[in-house]
Amino acid sequence: MDRGYFYLLSHLHRPATTLPLNTLQASIAHYLAHLQPSPTSLAGTLVSSPLFRVLLYPRLDTLCTALRHALHIKAKLLKDEQGIFVRSVNARAADWVKHVLEGFRGGHPVMRLVCAGGLLLGLEDLEGELHAKEGRMRARVEEEVVLALAEVIDTYTVQSSTGWEKDFSLEYKEGEDPLSLALLVASRFVPLVAARRLQALPLPILSDLLLSTIESTFDKGDFLVDLPMSSLKDRDGKLTIRPGSRSSLTVERLKSSHYLSAMALLSKTTALALSVLAESRPSHGWPAMGEAAQRLEALTRKVEAGWVRSPLAAVTYEGRIAPQSQELTKTLWTILKTLLFTTIMVSQSILSVAAFNRQPLAASDSPLSPSPFSLALTVLHTLSHLSFVISQFGSVTSTAQSSFPELKRVFYMALDILSASAEDSERFVSELCGSFREEAFSAIPVPVLYAKKAYALASIEQLVPVLGDESIRTNVFPLCLPHLSDPTHRETYESSHSVLLAIFAAHAQKAIQRAQGSSTMSDDASGPAFAEQIVPFYTHCLIENSGNGKLSTVQLRLAYAALVRSAGTLGGIASSAGSKGETMACFCIDTLLKAIDSVENAALTQPSSSSTPPSPAQISEHAHRLHLALIATIPSLPLLLLPRVLDEVRVIAERYPPPAADASDEPRAELVDALFKELSENIGDEAKPLAMRWWYDNRRALAGLQAPKARLGDADGPQLIARL
Repeated sequence: MDRGYFYLLSHLHRPATTLPLNTLQASIAHYLAHLQPSPTSLAGTLVSSPLFRVLLYPRLDTLCTALRHALHIKAKLLKDEQGIFVRSVNARAADWVKHVLEGFRGGHPVMRLVCAGGLLLGLEDLEGELHAKEGRMRARVEEEVVLALAEVIDTYTVQSSTGWEKDFSLEYKEGEDPLSLALLVASRFVPLVAARRLQALPLPILSDLLLSTIESTFDKGDFLVDLPMSSLKDRDGKLTIRPGSRSSLTVERLKSSHYLSAMALLSKTTALALSVLAESRPSHGWPAMGEAAQRLEALTRKVEAGWVRSPLAAVTYEGRIAPQSQELTKTLWTILKTLLFTTIMVSQSILSVAAFNRQPLAASDSPLSPSPFSLALTVLHTLSHLSFVISQFGSVTSTAQSSFPELKRVFYMALDILSASAEDSERFVSELCGSFREEAFSAIPVPVLYAKKAYALASIEQLVPVLGDESIRTNVFPLCLPHLSDPTHRETYESSHSVLLAIFAAHAQKAIQRAQGSSTMSDDASGPAFAEQIVPFYTHCLIENSGNGKLSTVQLRLAYAALVRSAGTLGGIASSAGSKGETMACFCIDTLLKAIDSVENAALTQPSSSSTPPSPAQISEHAHRLHLALIATIPSLPLLLLPRVLDEVRVIAERYPPPAADASDEPRAELVDALFKELSENIGDEAKPLAMRWWYDNRRALAGLQAPKARLGDADGPQLIARL
């Protein structure tokens, strides 16, 4: 053997080396792949080497990568040696892996885990060439990973519980914590192990250790505690975090932490351990999931408390932070977002089990075992604590490209689970709404308060169909009321209107179910439903919010149409003359028509002679928006009210000038396009004959309007009727 091999061995037999780690890594990989007749001896040296017994992440990473690269080199050598009478690359690679594994016997458990993990990573890289996924070679490596990890857990959990060996062990004195470090490295390859083999591990202990590692990485939620004492304002009034302060040192330490950098892998491994445990041993898995959810909730609660007390919580834009502190602030936000990602990944695993697996009877009898509803409730509270971080992605309901799809998946999955229990849903909504009535919230910075309210409103909107009338009256409506006419915080403003519309939609659905005899709920004999009582209020509210800078045209059209549709179901779904539904729908339309007259009259401020009709240019954008809202209500109207509204629309349309032939985006063209779409696509079958006759009868009054792909003249009437 050449001199380089003996030179390598001399360094491996010493507790320290002068060789750079990348040189050592390349040398180990080279000789493992080239050593003849077998690499067993070198593998045995590696797992017992004093150089790696001082457990430091860079050294363990070097060793893991060396084994990974060694397999790559060996596969290339074997591929170059192919011939007619030579066995396949897969078979010879399996022999080489077997010899390497033989060298691991009796070695240090952490070294064995790291080396076997390097081989597993190499096999995963070369799956397209070796096709070892289901072969014995991959099975041997995975089994070695499982056995070594189990031995690591057994060895170091005992030492941690007794504590005596820490005073004498070189590993503890000069290196990092062996157990946390082993879990950190193992998180790179444990997710590659087949679930059936992972079942042999002490998964309750493993999940507990992984959660402890996550908690310690984030200082158990205390990394923001010193921020108020470390912050001050400079002479320009900008916020500064003092260099060298405890907070800045904490942020820098977390930034350079190997654990924070590998948090995605640690989270994935934790999620995998919980899901495998819950599916293989449900009686142990469900309590473990409950404990994990509660620990994450406690962690995020402490983080939120620290953030609320910090001056950064009141900062709304980066310009209010001193330039020398902006980089530190960005790092802090990266840490907070990493915590959110960690929470999402673990919570998604917990909710997936709760959603698609029945809680075991043995676990349901245990006081420590959570129900699916309590798991969902805990996850929703956890997300509420991180709502100030979620707001950086828009919101949980955001559809922007910067939104976080995994967050929305967890959010809606938790709400779906919770909505199956009306009692738990009522409790969650009561807790959310009650938290905003506490005096402590008066000291919360406005950005945090609005973020929490936006999250609460988005949650409540999804749960409205299962909430009782009293809960909506006493909890939900008071939370929405202050924000219905305040667009300064857009997300909370729009969410409040969405909740009100959800209340109307849920009431309408219940009315339809009662009419069809499919509802299991009895009518409230104490009086009309709350949704019926607030129809007049919300009608005027929408009119007040129809101006510029408030609800957009699309939002106003959708909202007013939904209001009329819900009002039309009051007292039942029958549309007979004199019914409550028809009366309330008529009230909504009358209010809208009065608002249109008021807005149009207000626009005619310049003096004009009585014989001169109003100028079409005087039709304001506000009036046009209200016209479109009126047209949007047509498919939602009771049949007896439809002719009157259609005639009102015709009168309104006549006030617009005919658009030019090449100006299809002018207001009048937009108006007729909207009318044509409602009549041709959205109106119900019962009202469609009436709509067709009206359209044909009024084609002359609408002459000159450019309908989609057609000019509304006499010759086009039959074709348009056919399209309707």
